[in-house]
Amino acid sequence: MTKRQLALAVAIAAIGTNAVWMSGVSAAEKQDIHGGGTDAVDTYELDPVDVEGERVQETSNTTLPGGFLESKPSVGLLGNQDVMDAPFTVSSMSQKAIQTFSSPSDGVNGTLTLNPSVRVMTSHLYQDIAVRGFRLSGHALYVNGIPGLLAQYNIPYYWVDSVSVISGPNIGVSGTIVNEAVGGTVNFTSKKAEREALEARLSYLGGKSVEEAVDVGNRFGRDKRWGVRVTATNVAGETAVKHERLLRQNIFVNLDQHTTHSHTNLLLGYNHTKHNAGPMRIGFEFGSGKVTHLIPAPKLSRSYKPEWSYNEYDNFILALNHDQKLSEHLTAFLNAGYHLENWYGYVDGSPTVINNNGDFNIAMENYPLYFTRTYVGVGLRGDFKTGSVRHDYLVGVDRNWRRSGGAGNVFWRGTGNIYRDNTWDQPDLLHGTIPHNNKLTMTGWHVVDTMKAFDEKLQLTIGFHGHSVKVSNAGKSTVKSDAISPTVAVSWKFTPDVMAYAAHSESFNAGSTVGTSYKNKGETLDPAKTKQNEIGVKVKSGNFLHTLSLFQIRQANSIDVQKSDGVYLENNGERENKGAEWAFTGSIADRWDLVGGVSYSNFKQTKTKNGANDGKGVDGMPRWTGTMGIVYHPSEAWSVIGRMNYVGSGTINNGVIRVPSHVLFDLGAAYQTKIDKTPVTFRAMLYNIAGKDYWSMRDNSTSLALGAPRTFTFSANFEL
Repeated sequence: MTKRQLALAVAIAAIGTNAVWMSGVSAAEKQDIHGGGTDAVDTYELDPVDVEGERVQETSNTTLPGGFLESKPSVGLLGNQDVMDAPFTVSSMSQKAIQTFSSPSDGVNGTLTLNPSVRVMTSHLYQDIAVRGFRLSGHALYVNGIPGLLAQYNIPYYWVDSVSVISGPNIGVSGTIVNEAVGGTVNFTSKKAEREALEARLSYLGGKSVEEAVDVGNRFGRDKRWGVRVTATNVAGETAVKHERLLRQNIFVNLDQHTTHSHTNLLLGYNHTKHNAGPMRIGFEFGSGKVTHLIPAPKLSRSYKPEWSYNEYDNFILALNHDQKLSEHLTAFLNAGYHLENWYGYVDGSPTVINNNGDFNIAMENYPLYFTRTYVGVGLRGDFKTGSVRHDYLVGVDRNWRRSGGAGNVFWRGTGNIYRDNTWDQPDLLHGTIPHNNKLTMTGWHVVDTMKAFDEKLQLTIGFHGHSVKVSNAGKSTVKSDAISPTVAVSWKFTPDVMAYAAHSESFNAGSTVGTSYKNKGETLDPAKTKQNEIGVKVKSGNFLHTLSLFQIRQANSIDVQKSDGVYLENNGERENKGAEWAFTGSIADRWDLVGGVSYSNFKQTKTKNGANDGKGVDGMPRWTGTMGIVYHPSEAWSVIGRMNYVGSGTINNGVIRVPSHVLFDLGAAYQTKIDKTPVTFRAMLYNIAGKDYWSMRDNSTSLALGAPRTFTFSANFEL
């Protein structure tokens, strides 16, 4: 309808009962009155007018001051909780944080390290992290609350809306997972359709690498019940590391529906990657006549692998979440997931430095592998009262199925030096088949009750979690184990802005599988239980949130053991981490947003074989880390971005070799404008602006990783 028709319709509605309507007279009478004298009232037959409109969806501010953290992060089985209610150290990085601080080398891990609990542990090929000093690979991450849907690879993240970190407890609040994350839980939440939108992005990622991306969303149906969000990216080119080439295509489709009684979300994702000469780690042969001290880090922009080495793989994931309201106080839920990881192309290996001059040996291995993971969890959430005490409870059961296979052999050996460019002729590349060699089933049950009293100032959570696991390795006997793990947490709100908490949790893993870099690769280490204690306080002060926590974690200790034929990974006693963290986020002025924190950890080995390593530190563990991101807004259009990341010194080779500390700085800017009425955001970042070469420590390992070189990136995002 035209603006004139709309104005006329509004005017008629406004006249209301003051208008003279002739609906009660006959056609003849109408004709008589029409023009029938000075006392007659003219009437007109108007064409039907349909007024269409769309209710503007109300949006609320779901982030804390500064906009980097969500105010109601996901706390696993306990659902979304206000950050001042959650009795754990929990943070959820917002879309603003992901857009601002993710990097081409570390991906979304560059954002996660704004949390002082998190540290990047490897490089561009395998984007592993550590939470409170304990390693997490992609296998240990969650997607929409479902475990096991990602791989240990260069993780795409354009489909991610937010990512939360629960530092400390894992199974106690997040459900059964095969690859346990001891130090905490990391959960990726997918983007959902909020409105009709179309965005396109073109990015330069450093070196000769570019990325194209598209993000489309729409809601439809009555009351906008249904939503679809499609994100797709294509990355191609040589990175800022010489000879490293990344080709990656992704498409993720998120479908959701919501009514007053149900919520459903279905995420489908596909990823194809071919990664040539991706850096991962550098090993050392320590000893007399070999490596006697840590030699200087080489240039980070130089490749230390043959340019013909590569990893090529496909990943398909499915994640389904459904909540059905049965009554005012009872909701049933279903979570299900499936992941197919087909790593059919694997021609790779890492250098081992053999002397103080930087000479190294390197071996290439053909080791294709695959995983299939299936997860199903069902249960009930509800609430009731006993007197003045409110109970929020959960009962549920879940199961994981995992099948995996992999085998390979070394087919090429070479030599080189880390302080010069190296080239190697390409041999005939082998492509082997993938035999099945491992089957695992893990079943769990969960009962959790959160009691709130004294106007919800007091909150007590008590939970019990049972787990049983069966592992069958081809040609070996089946191993079974089980355990019951408690979780207890209590908090007290002194005021709406001051809360203190204490928590104890225990969890049980299925026994970790030894990676391909060890001689006993594919072996499953014995299952073990982890015990964690934490106390902390959260304080809101003006536009700032502070979280201070003290923690203790005990877990089975796995160490690198040098034998005559290579390095083995073996369990030996326990490792204990006592530490403290201070995290902060907020706005320090109208134009300044700040996020970051400081962490201290003290790792010790206990109960080792014959007490040989009791009291010694743990390899690859810095005592101090610190991080800070800051954004200055000189105007509504401009943002200036700064980032600092500090990693303190540590040791490797069972405490003998010291690894020095390093501090990195990033600097950039963002500018919002319009091009022919199309909103556009330009972003430019310079990472590692000093071009510092440094060694990066890896959890509980004598090998080291190399960080990212100085890298310039630029992007343009169009809201079409």
